[in-house]
Amino acid sequence: MQNAKDEILRHIGEGACGSVWAAPTGSENKCAVKREDGGKWRSIYNDFVMHRELIQTLSVSESSVQIPACHEYIKADDWAWWDERITMFPTKQRERCNLLITERIPPFPQHVRDAIVDLYCPESLRATIKASEANKDCLIRLYLGRRRRLEKTNSKFHGFTLRNFPLQQDQVEALGLDGGLYARVMAETLAEFYWSAHIDANDVEFVLAPSRANPSLESGSHKSPGTIFRSHLLGDHVLWVLDFDCCKHMSLDKAGVEQAVKAFYKNDPYFPRPGRDNFDDQALWREFRGCFLEKSNVILGHEGPEARLPALWLDMVEQRSRK
Repeated sequence: MQNAKDEILRHIGEGACGSVWAAPTGSENKCAVKREDGGKWRSIYNDFVMHRELIQTLSVSESSVQIPACHEYIKADDWAWWDERITMFPTKQRERCNLLITERIPPFPQHVRDAIVDLYCPESLRATIKASEANKDCLIRLYLGRRRRLEKTNSKFHGFTLRNFPLQQDQVEALGLDGGLYARVMAETLAEFYWSAHIDANDVEFVLAPSRANPSLESGSHKSPGTIFRSHLLGDHVLWVLDFDCCKHMSLDKAGVEQAVKAFYKNDPYFPRPGRDNFDDQALWREFRGCFLEKSNVILGHEGPEARLPALWLDMVEQRSRK
């Protein structure tokens, strides 16, 4: 954050753990700053620890996803750091707290944002949304486990935002995006979380966004470029994984598998879900299932007590879907 001392950070997001800040649009500083000013039960330090462990794991495996570089954890009582940089924050946000400084995931450019607005935003709001500074912070949450409900409503509320825009499975299909490839990358990533990092992936997020501009210059990150997805609407993009404050270590036994199954269903519906009536959803789950098992077998092998855990996880996930 050395180059950001003379810049006032702008608010780019909010979560249960706290608020997220970044340098003004157009700045050369590409960091994101997460403040621990949210729920008291959430821990930015845990986010920092899990983030670092996952970078190390995914670097070895040459993962198909990208994960932001994890730069620095700053404590609320680090007086030297705060005294030098407290003016980076707006006047009302200068209460000292724990911070996590990471690489900022690059948002989609204007032509992509405008295309999404033209497709999905109520016409009366389009001009306002396109001109909004806040909506320049456009990342897309990929929900392969959910479809939109298109029933008409009498509600007069018509909200719309490009921040964490939810792209659901019916939209993936309508836009001609490769849902099967997204599912395979998610399946491989989940297997790496469980069996390589021994982390339960609780409450992590998967977002679509452009790839980092120059991986070789981003220290503290895994250098794999990830799988590049091609799209006329979105342009070339990748799948990013982020937000690890709720993650926990898991044991490689039945108790750990149960923990991972619980986390899978607790999370937003990023992953395909079993037991759906829709034929395309069933096919997507089979794609996810097969890739998860294949990647798990590469990691754990086919012999020994741990080799049975991926199949056990799949059985438990599918059993729970039938309840």
